[in-house]
Amino acid sequence: MRNSLGFTTSLISLAVTALLSACGGHDNKPPAEVVTISTPAVFEVTLVNLTAGQPLTPMVAVAHDDGFKLFNPGETASVELERLAEGGESAPLVALASSSKSVFATAVGTGGPLLPGAGNKSTVYLTVPVASLPNLRLSMASMLGNTNDGFTGVYAQSLAQLTAGGSTTLRLLAYDAGTERNTESADTVPGPATANSGGKREGFNPVRDDVINVVHIHPGIVSKDDGLPTSALTQVHRWDNPVATLTIKRTQ
Repeated sequence: MRNSLGFTTSLISLAVTALLSACGGHDNKPPAEVVTISTPAVFEVTLVNLTAGQPLTPMVAVAHDDGFKLFNPGETASVELERLAEGGESAPLVALASSSKSVFATAVGTGGPLLPGAGNKSTVYLTVPVASLPNLRLSMASMLGNTNDGFTGVYAQSLAQLTAGGSTTLRLLAYDAGTERNTESADTVPGPATANSGGKREGFNPVRDDVINVVHIHPGIVSKDDGLPTSALTQVHRWDNPVATLTIKRTQ
């Protein structure tokens, strides 16, 4: 009995020791934390110029929520939009977007003006937090270079339903910023159409003298060929809407 009891006691002792070891009884370190890294969403934005004679200045693309507004038809243009629409300046709009807590990402096209032509396109990328997707919007603007204050773009386009690998293509209209009269003169059109005219080719001017002082659909180019005496432009600078396409693809 003594041997049997001793054998049984040894087995119990070994079992308790094994249990304590398995439970970490000799080590009081807390379990390692599991860190979850959220992969951002990435959008590829591609602009194509559909006009015959209007170069498009480098686009400014902004990913934002409802708290930011790049432009809105029927409302007065901001000074930052005016500077883009009259002179092709992107920096003021970028600064405006960067100062807003409602903006998640901003990108500017590179490589100079986007010229007409089937093979020409400009692409930028916007990287945003996944948490922003339910309220995510895209706005974009680009000047029509051979105009007084014409531009094309999109305002507050929802991207919430665009899943990874999905894409959508928008047909863009021409807008008038409503900040400068459409004289089409060599003194007020800064684009290449007036390069050899001897005119001032002025870009931004803080004085607003348009009859319609809000953003609206551009009435189009009249040109000197159709009897506008102040115009330095010709029929080649006219257009039919849409003036461009914008393809948005979620790559990640």
